[in-house]
Amino acid sequence: MIIDQEMLRKVAMLDMLAMEYETSVELFAGGNYLEDFYDFYEIRKSFPKLIPSPDSFHETMRKRCGDDVWQPVAEKTESLFGAPGRVTVFEDDTALRREMEGTDGLAPFFFVFGLFFCEYDGFTLCFISGSNN
Repeated sequence: MIIDQEMLRKVAMLDMLAMEYETSVELFAGGNYLEDFYDFYEIRKSFPKLIPSPDSFHETMRKRCGDDVWQPVAEKTESLFGAPGRVTVFEDDTALRREMEGTDGLAPFFFVFGLFFCEYDGFTLCFISGSNN
């Protein structure tokens, strides 16, 4: 799938809603999106590879974004893009979250609580939850 203006518009709509719940959404092209993710956030250290989430999309969203946050973001995601073909997570993202957060971090939040990827045909959505409090 080619990332066009309509796709960018949908991602912006989802991100606007998600940010109300302290969750950021970033769009990456399909293929090797993990390298694109590392480049986008200027991650220089080596981190574990992604694994398929052991949980469903909804359960992954609930665990990574929080009990009081996941449902509106999941509903909007599905209304705009449908259900993801696959959800991936890091086996242990502790060091990665530490590099992304704080005064030197490049994540959208000062504290990063969780992140995961939703794969679709031709593109991938990255969800990052956190806080600036």
